[in-house]
Amino acid sequence: MADLLTVDQLAQMLDMHPRTIRRYIRDNQLKATKVGGEWRIRKEDAEMFIGSKVDELKSEAMNDIQGFIDGKDSEVEGKLQVCTVLDCYVENQEAVKISEIIMSYMNQPDPTRGKAKFQYFFDDTEKKGRYIIWGTPTFVGKVLSAVGESVQ
Repeated sequence: MADLLTVDQLAQMLDMHPRTIRRYIRDNQLKATKVGGEWRIRKEDAEMFIGSKVDELKSEAMNDIQGFIDGKDSEVEGKLQVCTVLDCYVENQEAVKISEIIMSYMNQPDPTRGKAKFQYFFDDTEKKGRYIIWGTPTFVGKVLSAVGESVQ
């Protein structure tokens, strides 16, 4: 079951609304199966889907980063806000593991997190995972430390 994602997990990873993910499933743009009445997406199918949407998602991510730099309203809350880009030159499987570490922090109840956001891309050509994380400095620091400890 660890290789299956829920609609909510994939939506959070892609910074999309779960209804959007369900629409992609309904329109046969994303493969999924019902398990116990809930949609589940295999990680391989999610990666294929993300790959087909990667240019659109990268463009949106760059716009979000530029908006952050320009001081436009952020979805992140609090007096202190951070947007960081982490590049990891690793194979795809290790990149997915790093993404899972970040997602576990995104899904944990943590008062230091506040409203946070996360996007992930993998570039096969460069063998590079790119992770964009928005949040409070304390929360982003915890996430970066956990990633740093996991990658040797």
